[in-house]
Amino acid sequence: MFDTPLDPPPDPPAALRLFFALWPGQALRRHIAEHQRLWQWAPPARPAAATKLHLTVLFMEGVPADRVTTLLEVGERVARNWADFALTLDRAAVWRHGGIAHLTPSQPPAELLSLRAALAEQVGQRGLPFDARAFAPHVTLARRAQATQPPVTFPPLHWTVRGFALVHSVLGTGRYDVIGRWPLNR
Repeated sequence: MFDTPLDPPPDPPAALRLFFALWPGQALRRHIAEHQRLWQWAPPARPAAATKLHLTVLFMEGVPADRVTTLLEVGERVARNWADFALTLDRAAVWRHGGIAHLTPSQPPAELLSLRAALAEQVGQRGLPFDARAFAPHVTLARRAQATQPPVTFPPLHWTVRGFALVHSVLGTGRYDVIGRWPLNR
């Protein structure tokens, strides 16, 4: 018999909500915020803050905190293979099921689809979790917007994508922390 207590097992590393995203510059953020003013917002919808506007490329939930460095390496590796590309946000809609008011491209550029595929492949090869559902590229303008009507017409928003970011969605705070950025420079 042993009289010494066993050490408790170490706590598992915290699981994080992370995503790779296209992170717009200040000018495009202003244009998207101006676009938000064209909507007829119905309660309880509230437009997203300009600082949170982005287009998620690959969402990852449950990533161990000690694997963030791996994702930073993935970002670096993938970014080397892309050049700037054009993205046009020309459709405004609300997903009635989730109540997400959003802007989306009617024709997602091949470069965006390839970027997502490359990130998913690299993340998957490293055994990290990611959302493998069909990709629906969009910029979320508001949540809980089921009763909101999008503008009938609006000028398309043209985005020259010059890079992407790795972002931590801090649970319970509504905060997004950019933890890595990569230019597209092929």
